[in-house]
Amino acid sequence: DTSTQIDGFEKASKLNWEFSKTYPWKVTNDVSYEGKSSLMSGLPPSSANVVVGKSLYSNMTLSLDNQDLIQAANKNGAVLSFQVKATEALSWPISAFMVTLNDKIVLSPSDVESSASIMWEENEWAEFSVVIDAVDSSSANYDIKFIHVANPLGLNKLPDVPAALELYMDDVRLAPFTRKSDSLDMTTSGSNGAKWKELSGVFVASSESVNQQNGHADLTSVVYSKLGGRLKYELKTSTQGPFDDLAILFNGKLQDAQFGQSANFEFVQMEIPRGKVVVTFRHRKNPGQLSAGTLDKLGTTKTDGTNRVKNIACWLDR
Repeated sequence: DTSTQIDGFEKASKLNWEFSKTYPWKVTNDVSYEGKSSLMSGLPPSSANVVVGKSLYSNMTLSLDNQDLIQAANKNGAVLSFQVKATEALSWPISAFMVTLNDKIVLSPSDVESSASIMWEENEWAEFSVVIDAVDSSSANYDIKFIHVANPLGLNKLPDVPAALELYMDDVRLAPFTRKSDSLDMTTSGSNGAKWKELSGVFVASSESVNQQNGHADLTSVVYSKLGGRLKYELKTSTQGPFDDLAILFNGKLQDAQFGQSANFEFVQMEIPRGKVVVTFRHRKNPGQLSAGTLDKLGTTKTDGTNRVKNIACWLDR
């Protein structure tokens, strides 16, 4: 990962933060993504404390300039990423979280809900990213405003069931854009003994290496882009659903799953969205976690349970 942490809220910040006078964000030691501290929204802890008929805002603005980008990333711009956690999924129209860049919405409440609701329900942190496109001026400023609002529509009546409003942010990072036609540096991890191995430029994963009835092996890289682009790779698979397959994930979300019997390597390409994208090639054994009895009833597979991937690259911002 080429990102640099610019604030983890563990000590007095050197960055130019500005907090709203009402309901300001503040440092807390109650919850953190890493270390001991994070920032906590200043809104009341529950919608039961919100006066109907008006909106309550807890805002903070991070001001950066081109020199900040050059120090942490490069002069062409950067991707700003950050971790956010809510005690329960935000629900419109009770509350919302959004981000603006120079007063333009770059992360909408609907983006937040669709990306993070499940993770927050499972008490996990969700990562978001914002693209900062540098302009040709040494004095250019970028005001990134983080907005947490209760009753965003100013309704006179909210749902009767109170909703928790606690919201936390941590691990703010800047990363340079990945070069336009980079071959990607891949890292490997897995579960139940599974791992990818590199043999003469080919990454290989096998269900045989999984020492349990189900498990997976991950091959991962991180891409940062201004406009998005294409992921390109070559795949040779010998897998059979539901016994095993190859899943492609972006930021932990399934994009595609492939299985079959390839005679040769086949060229594959996929669209990559802008911002920060964690690309994962996941070899999965028994992805549906079927019981041994169910698998036995399906008979024996005619494949060897192996995925081979090579020439992984990204073509970005074209």
